[in-house]
Amino acid sequence: MKKENRTVFRREQLAKGRRINAVCTVCLVAMMLLYLLMTIVSSAQLAAQTDIISEHPFEVVISAGDVKLYLSEMQVRTERLLRYHGAAEVDAVRQELDGLYTTLQQPLSRIEELYLGGEEDTRRLKGTLEKVRVEQEAFLEYAARDDTEEGEIAAYSAEHLTPLYRQATDEAERLIAVAQEKKVGYGETATRLRRTTLVGSVLLISAIVGVFLFSQRLLRRQRDELAYRGRLFDDLSRSIDDAFVIRDARTGAVQYSSLNLERVLGLSFEGGAAPHHGLTDQDVGEIRQAVRAADQKPPQGDILFEKMLDYRKPDGEHRWLLLRLYRVEGADAPQIISVLSDRTEEVRSRQALRDAMLTAERASSAKSDFLSRMSHEIRTPLNAIIGMTTIAAASAGDASRVEDCLQKINFSSKHLLMLINDVLDMSKIESDKMTLQEEPFDIFQLVNGFVSTIYAQAKGRGLEFGETMEGFGDQAIYLGDPLRLNQILLNLGSNAVKFTEPGGSVRLKVSRVAAKSGADVVRFAVTDTGIGMSKEAVERIFQPFEQADATIAGRFGGTGLGMSITKNLVSLMGGKIRIDSEPGKGTTCEVDIPLRRGKERLEEPDFGDRGLCAMVVDDEQQVCEQTSTLLEKIRIRTEWRQSGAEAVERIGEAHRSGSDFDLCLVDWKMPGMDGIEVTRRIRREVGDELPIVMISAYDISEVEWEAREAGVNGFLPKPLYRSSVYTAIREAVSGRSGPVRRKPASAEKRPLAGLRLLVAEDNSLNREIAEELLRMNGAEVVGVENGEEAVEAFLASDPGAFDAILMDVQMPVMNGHEAARRIRLSQHPAAGKIPIIATTANAFGDDISAALAAGMNAHVSKPLDIDQLCRVLLECVQKNR
Repeated sequence: MKKENRTVFRREQLAKGRRINAVCTVCLVAMMLLYLLMTIVSSAQLAAQTDIISEHPFEVVISAGDVKLYLSEMQVRTERLLRYHGAAEVDAVRQELDGLYTTLQQPLSRIEELYLGGEEDTRRLKGTLEKVRVEQEAFLEYAARDDTEEGEIAAYSAEHLTPLYRQATDEAERLIAVAQEKKVGYGETATRLRRTTLVGSVLLISAIVGVFLFSQRLLRRQRDELAYRGRLFDDLSRSIDDAFVIRDARTGAVQYSSLNLERVLGLSFEGGAAPHHGLTDQDVGEIRQAVRAADQKPPQGDILFEKMLDYRKPDGEHRWLLLRLYRVEGADAPQIISVLSDRTEEVRSRQALRDAMLTAERASSAKSDFLSRMSHEIRTPLNAIIGMTTIAAASAGDASRVEDCLQKINFSSKHLLMLINDVLDMSKIESDKMTLQEEPFDIFQLVNGFVSTIYAQAKGRGLEFGETMEGFGDQAIYLGDPLRLNQILLNLGSNAVKFTEPGGSVRLKVSRVAAKSGADVVRFAVTDTGIGMSKEAVERIFQPFEQADATIAGRFGGTGLGMSITKNLVSLMGGKIRIDSEPGKGTTCEVDIPLRRGKERLEEPDFGDRGLCAMVVDDEQQVCEQTSTLLEKIRIRTEWRQSGAEAVERIGEAHRSGSDFDLCLVDWKMPGMDGIEVTRRIRREVGDELPIVMISAYDISEVEWEAREAGVNGFLPKPLYRSSVYTAIREAVSGRSGPVRRKPASAEKRPLAGLRLLVAEDNSLNREIAEELLRMNGAEVVGVENGEEAVEAFLASDPGAFDAILMDVQMPVMNGHEAARRIRLSQHPAAGKIPIIATTANAFGDDISAALAAGMNAHVSKPLDIDQLCRVLLECVQKNR
């Protein structure tokens, strides 16, 4: 009986709540309609007031202002007759006044239409304007008389016209004042209307909110009553560690989910969420298959399904869940109980152990790869040094050849020193012993030195290079370590040049991006159009021994230390480095370095009052003008010619007149007559006294001997900077080096006489060394740049055309191993027996085994020992015969 009474009471309470809720809803709708109606009426009234303000006072003010303007123009035109009052001038003024009166009719009409003041104001203005027109006509007649003087005309104007002009202007001003007063009045009316609307809106909204809160309070009481019994079961579910979900076995509808499901695992099936939300399609398919199998043969108590699931939460977090399914027979229908356990930490612990092992293996592999690359990188310049030394020794009688060998030995020595320095720098960084210097330096000289180095590299690879500097004055002196800054720039610039294909571009931008007390943040940005990098490659590019991918070292070379050293140097300087790159679209490296501003100013070099005069010769006008401007800054007068013949003629003319030039700057590569030929003709014309400096954007080493033979005293790389130009000119003016003479080469024994060899080597210097050494020993040599060209040359040759193939291993396009395999597998008659000898800087046991496995007959490591190479060649050739 008590239970039945409690049920009836609850039904009465629910019915009462529904009635109150309906009444509240009707009230809310009525008040909202009232609010809408009030808003519409107020908006219409505001719109009317706004129209009055915009169409009447403003138009009247504008039109009255136009009347004043036309009166001023009339007065200006009549006063013009005070000086010139001939018949023609009078007629011209009359026509202009007629035009102004015609134009004046429009603003007068607008005033009559829209003016809200008294009509007598507009009538007074029109009457005054009529008087003005009558007096103007009388004035024109008076001025046109022949016997009137300027003073009489001025007196007439001051007596009859000027007062009327002033009266008409005052009346127009009165119209403006009345219109302004009307505008203010309408504005006040609109303000009162807006205030009334606002108060009414606030009251209505307050009433709506009150009704809404009241209805919500009633609804909340009903919800509390209905939720009471559910809390008892929910309290039980909270005490269980594993979360669980109960579903209808046939429909899959969720009947219950434990409250700890969301708290522990971040899962919830409330609100009709999908029962398999966040699971993979494969996992869902397996679960459904297990449920269908249970319908055919229902188990009791045993686990229906068990699996570790890879789950993604709605926010993207990854979790590992152990799922167990049980089937139980309910009162109305069978049910599936899903028990979920979070095993994420357990799985992550196991994965951490595997990752640690993989990281250790990768580090070991990276160091092994690094050692292999270092062996290759170090042996490459060593091979050049030893080979060129051998060639120089054999060419002792040929001074030019010896000089060429020594230059290349010097280049290779510097390259070797750079490699060693990289390794030492990395060692210092890892042992925390890297230190920085602090000394004053000029930012322009720093960039000049870097550009002079990288410009030649870019031009040598057929790249366009450009640089810009922003935010600095004529000089920017900072305190820092210029050597390490230059190292950073060279690492970035060399990478940009190395990884950009011919025809691309490299850009350097140096700018001052921020200024603090006594310091600036200087940004160095290097942008290229090269191969680019993926996001994953960018993330690991700063790791020691790493490059963007495994093929980079084989294709472009390098130790993989440069960017790691750069990153650490930037960090030591308190700066930041950012890389923005996309595969196939190039890379931008930005380095921000904070630098303290230096107080002292470096002395700007110039040639003072020596009165030097220079001739600049370049086929590009812009280069001539820029060079001339640069020379004038260091106080050298200039003339320039765009033709070598014109320059020679002008220099000869100056010599014959006794006003010789003190200096000549001539470009190397010019159409028609290059810089070397220009130098020869200048020497024939004026002798050896004129210092000549050759300018070039290319590597000058290949023609340096010929240029000095022709009479060049010095060389200057493009682009030109003030300091480098000053230094080169100072050295050229102070003294010149003499020409280099050739000497005949001496003969050597020729153990390879009669052999014709195919040499595949991508490094041009190493290829030259190999070819020269082999020719010195009597062989005929054909050189190619990569494995693909070697295969093509061999397949196109007749049987017996080559006695052996010397094959480098690390080459672009196609490496030596692949080339050897393709030769062996080809249909060429000599494919199976021609000796193929690996000549590579990879000298470890695994490298030798890989060469033999690819089908090569022997392995000779670099640096090349010509005696060993000859011996191996002869042995292989004799076995083949």
